Amino acid sequence: MKKKFVGKVLSAMSAAAIAATGAASLPIANVKASALSGQSSWNIVSQMKIGWNLGNTLDAHNSKVPSGSSPEKYATQWGMPAPNARQFQAVKEAGFNTVRIPVTWYEHLEQNGNGYHVNDTWMNYVKQTVDYAIDRDMFVILNIHHENFINVSQFNDNTYYQAELKMKGIWSDIAETFANYDQHLIFEGMNEPRQTGNSAVSEWGNGSGDNGYTWNYINKLNATFVNTVRNQGSSQNRERLLMLPGYCASNDQTAISNIAIPNNAGNVALSVHAYTPYYFTMATDDKANHNFPGQSGWGADYEGEISNMFNYLGNLQRQKNAPVIIGEFSASDFGNTNDRIAWAKYYLGRAKEQGIPCVLWDNNVVGVANGEAHGYLNRGSCTWYDGAKDVVAAMMGVYGISSNLNSSVAVDPNFKWSSVDIGSKWVQLYKNDSGKTISSWKNFTVDGWKNYANSNYDFALVYDSASQPELVLQDGGNNTWNRVSSSDYSGTPFVKTFTYDDLMAAVNNSGLSMNDMSNLFISATTSELTAYGLYAVPKNYSNPDPNPYQPSGDTYPTNIRVNYNTQYHQIQFIWDSVPNAQNYGIAVYLAGKWRVQTSYIPASTRSYVTPKNLTPGLSYKVAIAAKVNGTWDTLNAIKNAVFVTVR
Repeated sequence: MKKKFVGKVLSAMSAAAIAATGAASLPIANVKASALSGQSSWNIVSQMKIGWNLGNTLDAHNSKVPSGSSPEKYATQWGMPAPNARQFQAVKEAGFNTVRIPVTWYEHLEQNGNGYHVNDTWMNYVKQTVDYAIDRDMFVILNIHHENFINVSQFNDNTYYQAELKMKGIWSDIAETFANYDQHLIFEGMNEPRQTGNSAVSEWGNGSGDNGYTWNYINKLNATFVNTVRNQGSSQNRERLLMLPGYCASNDQTAISNIAIPNNAGNVALSVHAYTPYYFTMATDDKANHNFPGQSGWGADYEGEISNMFNYLGNLQRQKNAPVIIGEFSASDFGNTNDRIAWAKYYLGRAKEQGIPCVLWDNNVVGVANGEAHGYLNRGSCTWYDGAKDVVAAMMGVYGISSNLNSSVAVDPNFKWSSVDIGSKWVQLYKNDSGKTISSWKNFTVDGWKNYANSNYDFALVYDSASQPELVLQDGGNNTWNRVSSSDYSGTPFVKTFTYDDLMAAVNNSGLSMNDMSNLFISATTSELTAYGLYAVPKNYSNPDPNPYQPSGDTYPTNIRVNYNTQYHQIQFIWDSVPNAQNYGIAVYLAGKWRVQTSYIPASTRSYVTPKNLTPGLSYKVAIAAKVNGTWDTLNAIKNAVFVTVR
């Protein structure tokens, strides 16, 4: 049986710890899943059931992140927490067995002779994210998304040449990287290929209007995708399921009818997006009606729209002998939970009748009324939003899936001022003892900052949020809004440092200078944020630790040793025994917070080894704590944390 390649460090560490302790109660990846091979496209699709999208994360782009930044900085540029194993565990426990991972690649392309190559660091980061789901025996759809060489103003022969060249480079690298992954991994050639400025062909239409040129253009790109993957050479890529979209991945019958399946394409599926009915799921104009069942302002019956769509989708997949996968569907939260529950039951009931799996779009956005509130999983706390929990439960009920939506898999401490070391030389710009809470994407101004916006100071924000915070700089004419993301991934609880370089990266992208900036804002991103303080921190000042680290070994493990196995890409952790320890625990710094992986390692066990085949070159920060007399000394455990890099 072919080996199913499974996960890499962060998810694997939890599995390794459990393997060492036998603590079956901790949710971990299923690393013993059987390989999937020899299946037809219809057999694969029949197993997929229902899926979830990691939206607005690896597909984030166009925020002018400085070239050479870390993958995490790219992934969090739209305010999302970085992807991590605990998010995927929550999705798995909710009942989803498929994950779609949208990825934007154009910002990570490097010239390679006459072609293109994907930056290795970015590819490893994508691979790590894919493995979070593969480790959990889930199907994964990996695509190319928001590509500026695919979605262009108008299709022509020159734009086609560039698109084909870059698609070949991207899919060659993807196919090679994942050559040995089994049929749980699915490739989707494009997201929503379309023209954004052609008066003859509507951007969000069905592709008609230019005598078939648009349909032929997309069909040729689909053929390039299929041939590139199939020609990689591995047996797994020859049988991999490949998804082909029509114009803008429309659910329109004409658009799908004009998808041409290449000769000898092998296992393929038709890729469709369907936020149906639109006037219920997303519209905000005077024709919208967010009640279900119901009708739009145009008089269209919602249940009739859904039934008609699935009837012709069923007919089309039979006519083309290729199954349909709905890669995106959702209903924005307009405070209408009961109506969304009724919609979900009806929508997925019709999908189930036709054997069409549906993948829920989740952009982790809540509390907005613009039709884009598709937040289901709070990716910071790894819990389901109140307005989404019952909707997801209803979705699982359609398939008879047992769902766990009530437990949090993230364990984070509550904020206390005593847990933050404020240096005696720190300059206080803002402080609120009880904290000022702002909702997602809201902000407020801070005075007195301008004298410290130079290379001699950093800014330290004391905060609590499920998402990454930002600062925002605004020029005197109020014409530019320059979002400042932090390059600080140190893991300091409740403190995020913004360097002068971080500020200048944002300002430089506007074409202005720091002297042009007049206002500084503290800003939430995709989750509410509580701001406690903002400080200017002198760079040449070393803050004395009020609780200096003393390696006494009385309440936490010391002398942590790390051994590397370069043949199997494994890591072994060994630590000295702690007197009177009841058990040991492992935490990994992930997405801006410390995540408890396990707290059940017996006192008699003082080492563990990760699984094989971790990703070489990836680095992680790991803390090992001990429970002594009923108390965990996490503060010293974090101070004694070790950095490891897979070899």
